[in-house]
Amino acid sequence: MIPVSELDLVKIGEIVKAHGYKGELVIKLLITFENLKKTELLFFEIEGILVPFFFSCKPKKFKSASIIAKFNNLNSDVEVKELMKCSIFTTKENVIPEEVNIFDTLEGYEVYDNGVFLGKAGNYLNIPSNPILTVISGSNTEILIPINEDFLKEIDKKNQKIIFNLPPGLIDVNS
Repeated sequence: MIPVSELDLVKIGEIVKAHGYKGELVIKLLITFENLKKTELLFFEIEGILVPFFFSCKPKKFKSASIIAKFNNLNSDVEVKELMKCSIFTTKENVIPEEVNIFDTLEGYEVYDNGVFLGKAGNYLNIPSNPILTVISGSNTEILIPINEDFLKEIDKKNQKIIFNLPPGLIDVNS
């Protein structure tokens, strides 16, 4: 068996309160519930020591960023109250990495249309049927550019540039 100190653990939340009086507790998650793989145990950090706790039943989603969980050996709200504010950890394998959309990371990049400077990249609007990149021009006006593989020529991360080949008139629509 691998010692806990050698496991690759990641913090996923914190115990915030008891739920009922039979040892259930509420864990506020730092990740989305959907990105947590099914597991049989979590580690509670108690006075600086990681202690394994096994589930006695499957955790349930509770509100937007919390779960209700029942663990073996926790049978009352008094026991749960002693664990308040404990950090909760799991192994990295139990966390599905969140997908990062590259356009969420490009704010501040210079944006060009066929060599002509348009402005700096602003927010990325992830509209499923028509994703849009906002560009703030030198005159501080907002230009909306649809993210379309036919329009996008290159993303140069080294020089922080986004180069488009936009159809004629698209920029004029924004004016």
